[in-house]
Amino acid sequence: MELCPDHFDIFFRAIHGHNPFPWQTALVDRLAEFDEWPDVLELPTGAGKTAAIDAAVFHAALRSGTPGKAALRIAFVVDRRLVVDDAFSRANKIATVLRRAHCSGIEANEVSKEIARRLSQVAGDGMQPLVVRRLRGGAPMEHDWARTPTQPTILCSTVDQIGSRLLFRGYGVSDRMKPVHAGLLGTDSLILLDEAHLSEPFRQTLTAVRNIGGANVRTALLSATPGVKAKRPLVLSLADRDHPILKTRLETSKPAELKKVSGGPDDIAKAFAKTARAMASRLMDRGVLSPAVGVVVNRVNLARGIFDHLNGDGGFNTILMIGRSRESDRNRIVKKLDPFRTNSSGRLQASPTYIVATQCLEVGVDLDLDGLVTQAASLDALRQRFGRLNRAGRPIRSEGAVLAHAEDIAKKSDDPVYGDRIRLTWEALQQIAKVGPVDFGAEALPKMLQDAGIDQNGLAAIPSYAPVVMPAYLDIWSQTSPRPATDPEVGLFLHGIARTAAGVSIVWRGDITSDDMEETGQNGKNQRQIDLKELLRLVPPRASEAIEVPLWAARKWLKNAPLDSGSIDAMSDAPERELEADTPMTATNPKKGRLAFRWAGPDDLNTGIVQSEELKIGDMLIVPAEYGGCDQFGWAPDFENTVEDVADDASKPYWGRRCAVRITRDVVHTEAEWQQLSAAISNESIDASDVAERLLDALPSTWATESGEERSATPSPRDVRQPLEAMRNSKGRIKVYFPYSGRSGAGAVIVAERGVKIQGSNALDSADAVTEGDSFSSNYKVPISLQDHTQRVEKYTNRFVQSLGFGDFGKDIILAAKLHDIGKADRRFQHMLSGGNPWNRPDGPSLAKGVLPWSPNAWTRSKLPKGWRHEALSVKMAITHPEVLDANDPELVLWLIGSHHGFGRPFFSFSDQISEQDPMPFQDEVNWKFAADKPGPQSLSFEFRGADWPSLFEILKRRYGIWKLAYLEAILRLADHRASEEENAA
Repeated sequence: MELCPDHFDIFFRAIHGHNPFPWQTALVDRLAEFDEWPDVLELPTGAGKTAAIDAAVFHAALRSGTPGKAALRIAFVVDRRLVVDDAFSRANKIATVLRRAHCSGIEANEVSKEIARRLSQVAGDGMQPLVVRRLRGGAPMEHDWARTPTQPTILCSTVDQIGSRLLFRGYGVSDRMKPVHAGLLGTDSLILLDEAHLSEPFRQTLTAVRNIGGANVRTALLSATPGVKAKRPLVLSLADRDHPILKTRLETSKPAELKKVSGGPDDIAKAFAKTARAMASRLMDRGVLSPAVGVVVNRVNLARGIFDHLNGDGGFNTILMIGRSRESDRNRIVKKLDPFRTNSSGRLQASPTYIVATQCLEVGVDLDLDGLVTQAASLDALRQRFGRLNRAGRPIRSEGAVLAHAEDIAKKSDDPVYGDRIRLTWEALQQIAKVGPVDFGAEALPKMLQDAGIDQNGLAAIPSYAPVVMPAYLDIWSQTSPRPATDPEVGLFLHGIARTAAGVSIVWRGDITSDDMEETGQNGKNQRQIDLKELLRLVPPRASEAIEVPLWAARKWLKNAPLDSGSIDAMSDAPERELEADTPMTATNPKKGRLAFRWAGPDDLNTGIVQSEELKIGDMLIVPAEYGGCDQFGWAPDFENTVEDVADDASKPYWGRRCAVRITRDVVHTEAEWQQLSAAISNESIDASDVAERLLDALPSTWATESGEERSATPSPRDVRQPLEAMRNSKGRIKVYFPYSGRSGAGAVIVAERGVKIQGSNALDSADAVTEGDSFSSNYKVPISLQDHTQRVEKYTNRFVQSLGFGDFGKDIILAAKLHDIGKADRRFQHMLSGGNPWNRPDGPSLAKGVLPWSPNAWTRSKLPKGWRHEALSVKMAITHPEVLDANDPELVLWLIGSHHGFGRPFFSFSDQISEQDPMPFQDEVNWKFAADKPGPQSLSFEFRGADWPSLFEILKRRYGIWKLAYLEAILRLADHRASEEENAA
């Protein structure tokens, strides 16, 4: 069928069950006519701004036949730590409808089928019409959204995660994958910046990235108070204001009283709790059967104090929501909010509820509260909070209260988040209150302020400004291998000079102890690092088990710094000025403090045990669960009990591709149980084929403790039954590893290397990148010849360039694919693939992948120089290839070959001197015409048409642009990944 803008209403109804608002239809009409997004969607809270995602997906389908007209990658970005991400839920709903429409035999309307068909055609064979991902802080190699350059994708994330990736400094992304993420986000992408007034520095940086760096990234700001003058705004029309649902939401009254509170921290918490109780009582007296009263404050420690006072009130549920929490903990909390969603049918059956929260409740949360008690804040923050009060415009008499502490409204108050705007906003509200009740309704409050002659802009949070983006900064950021010693901190360009939001991500593991972190001499440290690296390679940390905290807070916590009201526990969930980072040294507070294990990937030099002073923004830290620091609600630095290990829950979505389970002391209660379980994985009796069954038999049927025995220190044993039972449906071999100090008695990791069969699983949910480490050149089920691998890479590359409409230009990328691995024919590399033993080398053509486990010893025995890269030799060999010399852009072909593993941007870090006695160190079937003594791109004396390798980088950046060049690299690299993935799964 011929898709047209009129079909949007049908598509929208198929997803949400109702018609779009007039402005949503008008946005699609505008996109269809001009292929250009409005600068600003200036829409009030409750107007359905997240429907911009629906419009972007429809536009992508509408223009599927004309690449470049619409964005393939859509990022919905908000500068808050979200407890509830309704944009992600909405995007998943769209993807589910399209996935079902794409499946044969499932009934769907013709419009949904056509949209699914078009997007699937762009994505390629075997891919989904639409992939939805949520990017959180920091897990290396957890980038399955970046699998192909043609996959229509929605990313729901934060300024830190999207912004750092766009600027080639992705937090938690390995240096080698940084260009891939930057290239994909900087080309054919759309960034929807929600509540854009919170993200002015990032908006400024985006403008510079487009204007100076030539990045092809579209942006649209979503905000009721954007704070910028738009050339092409979209605002509510008369039809919107007459719409029965929108009209009610806009005109709903939200009266609020103003109250001052005083005293110490506990007194203030009591005052908030008392106000919430009284409000709930009045609501019930007025006939609201199950009132939901929100309490929103500016600091985590105050929220915890209020929760303690309200928790246990008879007949009421009490929920605590803070942004710094693990996804597995968050999911348990969020489920309790379902009855209080807008238009939820379960409201009457729910219990009365207090919802105590920080700024994480301001945005991205579809809640419909009956009452709201809020701490005084800037005007824009208060409007966001009151946007959750009677959001649906129900026929009830809701009420609110704004409580101000004396210190917040004092003459010299200077809040780390809001500056002096709390005081100024309070004074303005007091001025309005002299005339009549303060009404925070969407239309009532602006009119009150206008009638009182009050300038709204002067009451919003003080905007932070990004430093001026210089062209030199973009050049420096584009250098990823190695990163320059002088490297502008990208956080300044995301949040401004005076504020910080990014930090480090912390993961707690119960199978790691403080003894594993201790340095006992050079040899001891090395062995522990090797063991931990191997353990984390087998069971990598996932973003969903991590909590992101400011860098200064992590340092103080590791140092066991004393807590005070102005320090760690006083953090907010909004970007704030950085508090004091260092703690004075004392006899009880040595400088070193506790150690952590920094994980940056198995082959990254940054991976290893670190002290607090060595931490950097974007680090992912693995710490023993015995350190404490996290409770059921999230970050709790004064919590000293053992933290629950949630790694098994976090890895579950990845079981379809790889399933691993740790069998250690913390999976049982007693020593007797552990001895029985340990016997099942002893070296003497190990039989990988049935190890899962024997472990299930050895596990106790209940968690009851035998009489007279002590329970282990863990809160409760990790339940490993589910992954072990899943291994009964393993897709391939099960292997047993002993990464715990090399001893089987200390525990083991059982791995289904090719995953397990899970009904209804989606391979995209569990795919990690491949070929990004030396170990991926071996350990395959069968040897992969160089010719076969090259043909697979060519196949994927050709598919990508055809789908992207590259035409003749794509031939250069296909040629690079043809030649990218020819350096693997080096006899030394072939020797390495045989484990360093030439007798293991099979007869026949050169290999791309071997079958023996990779090891550093094999590398050494093969006499390969440390750091040697086959792609550098591939460049050296390709220089004289006739097809390269006749290519449309020979420099581009060579660059794509040399950078296809992320190295050499712009320097390689090895030297390879070939002796005159062995001028042709290749298998006999390779006959290339080149001089053995000619320097490769790793040498500063390399030369091609007058340019050395770093100069070639600069030439190509000027020719294509920084982001376009990274995108072209990504096309070949992702083709290589998919080819290797296909080989590994065969």
